[in-house]
Amino acid sequence: MSQSTSSVQPSYDFLAQAPSPAAPPQQRLLPVGMKASHSTEGLRSELNTVRYELSTLQDERELERIRHEKELRVLEAKCEEQAKRADSVESDKTYLFNRQKELSEKLEKVKDQATNQKVDLERQVRWLKSENTDLKEQVCDKQGDIQSQDRQYRRYVEELKTRNESLEKMNSELKGDLETKSHSLQETETKLASKETKISNLETELLRVKAQTGDLETLKILKKELSEQVTHIRTLESTNRKLSSEVKQLRDYNKSIEILEEEKQSLEVKVRLLGEVRQELAETQLRVSILQDEKNSWGSFFESEGLEFDSPESLARALIQERLEKASLLEQAGRINPELVQKETLIEELEGNIRSLREELEKMGETASRDTKARTRLERQRALALKEAQFLREQLQSFSTEETTYMQGNYDEQKAKRIEELEKMLEKYKKENDVLVAELTKREGTDIGEIMGRKRHREEDGAENERNGELVRKNRHLQDEIIQLRNTILLSKKEIDSLHIRLESLEKTSTRILQLKDNPTSREEAIKVATLDSLRKENASLLAQVEERTDQIGKVIPIHTLNNLRGEMEAMEKVIGEKEKRMTRLKEIWTAKSLEFREAVYSLLGYKLDFLPNGRVRVTHMFAGNEDQSIEFDGEKGTMKVAGGPDKQYEKTTRAQRM
Repeated sequence: MSQSTSSVQPSYDFLAQAPSPAAPPQQRLLPVGMKASHSTEGLRSELNTVRYELSTLQDERELERIRHEKELRVLEAKCEEQAKRADSVESDKTYLFNRQKELSEKLEKVKDQATNQKVDLERQVRWLKSENTDLKEQVCDKQGDIQSQDRQYRRYVEELKTRNESLEKMNSELKGDLETKSHSLQETETKLASKETKISNLETELLRVKAQTGDLETLKILKKELSEQVTHIRTLESTNRKLSSEVKQLRDYNKSIEILEEEKQSLEVKVRLLGEVRQELAETQLRVSILQDEKNSWGSFFESEGLEFDSPESLARALIQERLEKASLLEQAGRINPELVQKETLIEELEGNIRSLREELEKMGETASRDTKARTRLERQRALALKEAQFLREQLQSFSTEETTYMQGNYDEQKAKRIEELEKMLEKYKKENDVLVAELTKREGTDIGEIMGRKRHREEDGAENERNGELVRKNRHLQDEIIQLRNTILLSKKEIDSLHIRLESLEKTSTRILQLKDNPTSREEAIKVATLDSLRKENASLLAQVEERTDQIGKVIPIHTLNNLRGEMEAMEKVIGEKEKRMTRLKEIWTAKSLEFREAVYSLLGYKLDFLPNGRVRVTHMFAGNEDQSIEFDGEKGTMKVAGGPDKQYEKTTRAQRM
């Protein structure tokens, strides 16, 4: 029995990761006449093919498994990243939802506050309306009081004017009497002085005559003349006393005139002030009416629009606040809109990635199902191949036993050695396969550990992202508070500017000036008052002394007093002349203006106006026949009267028209 040598190689090269080329078939020398050699050769070839297919299938299966595991790890990483993005998007969505909820709550609170403010403002509007009506009534009452006071002042001024005119006439008459009496007084004084000189001359002459002659007749004549002179002197003294009393009365009159002049000046000042007050009252009434019209227009506008404001100032303040809130909201929207767009694009990308991952997972599931089917099929084939190999091994063992028994020493030892080598190689490959499987399981364990480490790292990243999200939300909340504070600061600045403007526009008359109690002006005034009081006391004491000595020296007027009276009278005459000039000038201006006014009314309306005394005005039409067809208006009484009496035809026609 001849042996055939053959070199057996492994069917799969693990280093090159490719099937090794098949070894060329070797020539086997079989003994002639042996039928079992052909069957064993066929079984060996089939066993080799089955082994080769099994090894290739196992290698392909391992490669597919490794590739699928890598793809699965990549997909898990992608899924975790997508889940992380989805969590961040979900946190942003929750933040935006909470923010929208807070804004809606704030809006509800603002609406509630607005309703409460509306109720309060309506209450204030009602109160202001009632107060406005009360103020109107008070203004009407004040106007009536002012008009009545104006009429009283006018009457009082007219009475004072008439009284002043009468006093001026009396003053002029008294001036004339005073001048005549002063002339007569001077003449009597000169006569008295001449008479006294004559008396002294006569007395000396009498003494001389007595000394020369003792003629009784001449003495009688001298006595008679002396008695006549004495009686004449006494009459002159009596006339002097009368004139002094009259001068005293004239002084009293002059003092009363001065007092009346002072009263007149004070009344003129009061009348001037009253005119200014009347003008200010008219201006304030006009201003009040304008403000009332504006307030009514604003109130009607607020009521028609359903606004809840009590004044334009509150409307302007609310408008400024709304503008600031709008600017802050626009700024917030400008900050949030890009983030929302970015989040929406990120959500769309994540949704697309999730859809693609789902499709890939479905495909991988399909491929995994196919792989599992192929794996089960290969395992079945492997089991069948193992059974077949066991069966062939048993047949080979039986064949070898038959050869050893039947061939009687002609057994091919080389062939048996080759079979043993192949079996050892098979065992060796099995051990290598087991080692590779163990290494693969170790690598899978390390991969799982890496995956778990990555998961832990991702969990740590998720916690850090949550902290970052919380910090971002706090930052946004603080930014919102900063914007609100800026709005309040701007609103308060504008209110402060408006208050400064209002403070600058206040009138100076409404402010009080504080001054020290002891200042130079008050000291000067005190000195003036003290000197004036001392001079008055001195004058009073001097007058008392003069009055006490009237019995001794007679009722005479000091020359200085007379000169002072004359100077005062001249100054008063100058003042009266200036006032008369002013009055005549004003009368001329008044007549010219009234004439222009009358001509304008006559040319425009066809009525002739006649200004009568005591504040009356007569109105006559241009086609009227006489003055009986006219109407008289009394400004003080506020009445109208038709001229001619109630029985005239014009009164009847006007009464019919009035009825």
